Amino acid sequence: MQPDFVPGPGEPKAGKDGQWYARFCKFGRFATLEQFEAETAGWDETGSIKRTDLMRRAGIEYRFWKTPPPTRPSAEQVMYWVAGTLPFPDTHIAVSPKPTANVVNVPAWIWLTNKDGKYEPSAYSVNSKEIRLFGYPLRWQIVPRIAIDPGDGGAAPSCTGIGVPWSQSADPAGACTVSYAKAGRYTMTATVSWTVQWWLGGVQQGDIEGPDNTATAAITVNEIQVVSR
Repeated sequence: MQPDFVPGPGEPKAGKDGQWYARFCKFGRFATLEQFEAETAGWDETGSIKRTDLMRRAGIEYRFWKTPPPTRPSAEQVMYWVAGTLPFPDTHIAVSPKPTANVVNVPAWIWLTNKDGKYEPSAYSVNSKEIRLFGYPLRWQIVPRIAIDPGDGGAAPSCTGIGVPWSQSADPAGACTVSYAKAGRYTMTATVSWTVQWWLGGVQQGDIEGPDNTATAAITVNEIQVVSR
């Protein structure tokens, strides 16, 4: 692939629709196109005829492909392609009490939802999948890492999973909660960092970093009003 190739007038540009590739046939002491270009880059005009002859012998040709040429990619290249096709869930925050009605020192329950406000813990489950592409036996799984920043400068809560929706019957032991010590307005941020773990023939390879998806919620914390007589 030649990402720095400059196309002529009317020729397509490299991008999402395709890339420019160079064909090169090794000969003599030139094993790669990079070696050939390094050798001839400094030649002046007097060497242009010789360079043209060498280019002919090397069969150098630049072509635009909508898909990569039919050569077998490495297992790592295949997995990077797979990682680029994965549907990482968007991040959305739900809070109870509602964001405008929190109270000092009273825990607020936090959990993640989809864009429609639905609680879907299965979307964050670590499920392993096995595939075979280009002859490679591959296994992969996507793993989320969830962090909550309350926005008040305090410590982040230690949460397991994506939290639990509040209800009178919900088990507080599995809840993700935040308590604010002072009244005020804060911006809570939830960040889900995704990692693709993968194995080649049963041997674990280096992780592929996925996106960091974030969501924010404007939190208003009020003092408890005490009526005295």
